Parts: sequence; C-alpha cells; structure tokens
Amino acid sequence: MQKIFDAPIRWAVSALAPWRALRREQPGEFWFACLFWSFWLSLASFPIGYGMREVMPVLSFVFLLLYYRRQWHDSVLRRLGARWLFYCLWLMIGIGVCFSTDPAASLLHAGTGVNKAFILPFIAMECARDARDLRRLVWACALACFWQGLDGVWQAATGRDFIMGYTCNAGRLTGSLGDYTVGNYIALALIPAFGLWFVLRRSLDAVSSAFLCLAVFWPAFFLLQGAASRSGVLAMVAAPAFWALLRRRWRLLLWPLPALGLFILCLGQRLKPEYVIDDGRWSLWHLGWRVFLEHPWFGAGAGQYNAAFRALGLVPVRDEISISHPHNLYLDILYAHGLVGFCLGMIFLLGFLWWGYRRIRPRLDEECAEESAVPYWRLTAWFWIGFAGWLVNGIFGHDFYRIWWLALAMSHLGVMIGAVVNGAAQRSPDGRRAGPKLPSCLPPETGEKQDASGPDAAGRGKARTAQPCGGPVAAR
Repeated sequence: MQKIFDAPIRWAVSALAPWRALRREQPGEFWFACLFWSFWLSLASFPIGYGMREVMPVLSFVFLLLYYRRQWHDSVLRRLGARWLFYCLWLMIGIGVCFSTDPAASLLHAGTGVNKAFILPFIAMECARDARDLRRLVWACALACFWQGLDGVWQAATGRDFIMGYTCNAGRLTGSLGDYTVGNYIALALIPAFGLWFVLRRSLDAVSSAFLCLAVFWPAFFLLQGAASRSGVLAMVAAPAFWALLRRRWRLLLWPLPALGLFILCLGQRLKPEYVIDDGRWSLWHLGWRVFLEHPWFGAGAGQYNAAFRALGLVPVRDEISISHPHNLYLDILYAHGLVGFCLGMIFLLGFLWWGYRRIRPRLDEECAEESAVPYWRLTAWFWIGFAGWLVNGIFGHDFYRIWWLALAMSHLGVMIGAVVNGAAQRSPDGRRAGPKLPSCLPPETGEKQDASGPDAAGRGKARTAQPCGGPVAAR
C-alpha cells in the first residue's frame, strides 16, 4: 500500500518545492502568487454558485493583507493617487445607513456587500502587474463565459442546467445563476473577454483568431439570447461604442451593427414597442422618484425601497408588491442616499471612469500607432469598457447593492486601476515602454525572463508579429 502512494507523494513534494523556496526567499512574491491565483479562480468560477462568491473574495483578501504586510511599498494602492474616490463611496454608503428610516436593516443590506464586493477593487488592482497578468485574467473571463454558455446550451436541450439543476424561468434560460439575470452577467463578463482577440493575434493570423474567438464565445451568445436580457444587450451594444470612443474611429461602429441587429431581432416580443411601453419598470421608476421626493437630501436608506413606497401608500402597477428595487442603478442610489449621497456616488463611479479614460486613451493610441505585439493597453481598455458597460447596463438593470452584479463591476474596475497604475510606472524617460520592475509571480525556477520591450512578462525574447488594433469587432 505504501508503494502505491510513494510516487504521488514524491511528485507533490517536488512540485511544491519551488513554492516553499519562494515563500522562504521572497515571501511578498509568494503571497502575491496566492492572491493572483485565488482572484483568477474567482473570476473563472464566478457563476458556479453562491458558495464560491462567498468564500473566494474573503480568501483573496487574506492573501491581500499578507501581501501588503510584506510588499506594501510595491502595492498599487500605495501608488494610487485617486484613492480619495473610494472615500466618496464609503461616505455614500455611510449616508445610506446612518440616515436610513431603518438603520439596522440598511446596515444589514449594505454590509453584505463588504466581503463579496467592496473589497474586490483592492484585490483586483494588485493582480494586474503586467501584460502576462492581463492575458491570464482575460482567459479567466473567457473561460467563465465558455463554460457558463455551455451550461445554458445544456439547459436549453434538457430543461435543467448542468451545475445546479435549475429549470428555465418564464421560458428564459437561467444558467447556474437560477434566474434570467444571467443575461446581464454573461453580457458584462463577455466585454473584457473580448480581449481574447488581441491575445490570440500575438501568434495567429486574423482568420484563425476569429475562428477561435467564435468557438469560445458562441455558447455565451446563445445563453445571452436565451436569457433575453434587454439591459444585457444594451451593454453589449455600448461596448463597441466605448471602444470607438477610445480609438476615436467611429467607423469601427459599422462592423458589429449587422450582427447586433440580427441578435436584437432574436429577442422577439421583448423588444416590440407595445411590450416596452407596458414594461413594469416605468411604474417602478415612478415609485422610486416619489420616495426620493419624500427624502430628498439623505435618502430613505439602503434597501428601503419597498418599505418606503409602501409607507406612502403606493403600489407598483405590474410587479408584485414585494419588489425590492426600482430596476435602475442611478435611481436606486438617488432614493436610498438622497442628493448628497447621489453626488458622492457619481463622483466615485464617473470619477474612475474619467480617470481611466484620460490615462488609457493616449497610451492606447501610442501602442496602436507602434503596432506593438504586446497588447497591454488594449487589454486594459477592455476592462475599462467592462466597467463602463456596467454603468450602461445599470440604466435598466439592478440596484446598486445587488451583490454579484456589483462584484463583477468592482472586479473589472480594480483590474483597470491596477493596469493603469502599473502601466504608467513602466514607462522610461524617453517615452518608450520599459519592462516592469516588479518580479514575476511564478517561482524563480519556472519564472520567465524580462526584457525592455514593453510591460509584458511572458513570451519575452521571442519574435512576434504585429497585430491590428481595430479590436475584436474589426481588424485593420
């Protein structure tokens, strides 16, 4: 019996030896590796169930604290000049709790987001040191879209999803999330996953890259169509518009329009004018506005939408009386936190949107003008677009404290922040991109050598062909 386990034990010991050496010699890098891969796993397994979304952020946060303890001087948070924007977020949340009509209920409502969403920007920003990290994170998003899309295909074929056994809801696919809001998830997860185009173009031609992208993404598009999420489609339509805004080439919008038009037609009656006019959201928006007028300065409190409109003797026209939010991100912030909290929330959300835009666009232009084979700023741009798409999705989407939805946005925001801060620091005085000063997250025995060709940490020293910068919707 002992001989049976000898070989696996020897293999495990030899495999763990580099990591033990890394922890002994470079403890900061060891905890960074733990942080990165735990966050990567949380992205790749995001829709698998509540358990992973509960456990993984907390585990990553423990690794983050240990990383800060050993390597705070190299952290993104220490070098982030715009961290004061997070203070605005915390003040907004504080207003939503302290001035609530039911502070205890609001504390519980907002507090559930601390370990599942509000810590994620700080975790994610430390996981984007260089282009290799960004490529791995893009692969994590693509993997999540692929397997969740296949789960949707399975659910359409068998009537139940493969992971949790959920059935369709009102004739719409739900995937492993158990609700057709999976359409919003898959739309938002797809946006940074579109960076896969640039990852593949490092070594493949345009036709091969397009074929592989289609093979990876078609299950996700199938699920998006089956979930019939109009707000998800809206975010998808906005994505190429944001890319065109960054590139300042509006002709790029012409490429996806036929496909998007066909995709929208597949949504059927949910986009018919009479269906849109009779949508229950208009009534929910009216109720939210009435609650805001009743509590204009500091709001009715986080999560108090239902109690507040009931207190006014109001009822929704089409939705059940138990409806908990107005189906609008901005109106949800407004009624819950009042004008003061709304201004603070917009400073945080739009402030980071503008902060990222101003820093990404010029460097993206430079990278594309050089036809660099290192797609650092292109991948960064698509994480920025992922956050911007969440803001568009929120027009008809969820409430601000919808945990899984907020967690996805905070993850994209954090990756964008980390990539911008590290990318800006990796520039030499003559304006040319310089290699990162930070060491690899792999053990020394398997780490890859670095040179000064760009903010990339993988595939160095190899000849690479230049790739087009038209984006995943258009090859120049």
